[in-house]
Amino acid sequence: MIIYGVVHLKPLPGSSGNYLSLDEIIESAQEDINNLVFGGVDGIIIENFGDTPFVKDDISKRTLANFTTVVENLEYDRDIKVGINVLRNDGIAALSIAEATKADFVRINVLNNVMMYTDQGIIEGKAHEIANFKNSLNKEIEIYADVFVKHAVPPAGSKIENHAEELIERAGADVVIVTGDGTGHEINIEDLNKIRKIVPQGSLAIGSGVNEENIEQYVDLADILIIGTSFKVDQDVSKRVDQRSVEQLIQMIR
Repeated sequence: MIIYGVVHLKPLPGSSGNYLSLDEIIESAQEDINNLVFGGVDGIIIENFGDTPFVKDDISKRTLANFTTVVENLEYDRDIKVGINVLRNDGIAALSIAEATKADFVRINVLNNVMMYTDQGIIEGKAHEIANFKNSLNKEIEIYADVFVKHAVPPAGSKIENHAEELIERAGADVVIVTGDGTGHEINIEDLNKIRKIVPQGSLAIGSGVNEENIEQYVDLADILIIGTSFKVDQDVSKRVDQRSVEQLIQMIR
């Protein structure tokens, strides 16, 4: 079982909620990384979580530069995998940052198909553009793609197992991520079982809602756990990472 922690960046310069300097944002992110790494995670995902309201799929050059600068200035005490997630759904920017900072993978919320009723409106996947851009990079970067991503509603009549199959077979996803319907919300276990039959071993991740009460039931189903909220002080996503919480969750399955 591979465990990733999430580094939720404070609002970057250029976002409407920005209140910290770039150095202060880096310092806050570094503290979270230290607590995650010392707590025993196998990797981290860094995302511009504070940049609400999110741009749908084309962040500004200023945000791209600042995000890259933050990641470039972070340090890791041991060899871990690093992923980039550019919210809401800018896969090209994520791949660009990953290439520049030597990250290992990107997370893309909507890689193919379409998701409705998000707070950015309708979001359409750009698998073709992503694939072409990825093939031009100077570094091999994996794509972790959400299916029926949180904070969104799929089109009427859609089946999660069909979307998952298309992600693997047609859209170029290396890993499929299953989430609940919001940040920190538990997944639907029936959906997970459906997708487990489709996704190859090593390529199924749970991306929200993992906690002390449910973590053991996921051990034999998922290959990767992406944990954000449950690693935070008071299980509050807005607070810092708590090293003891990281250690406790990881000890439950190892």
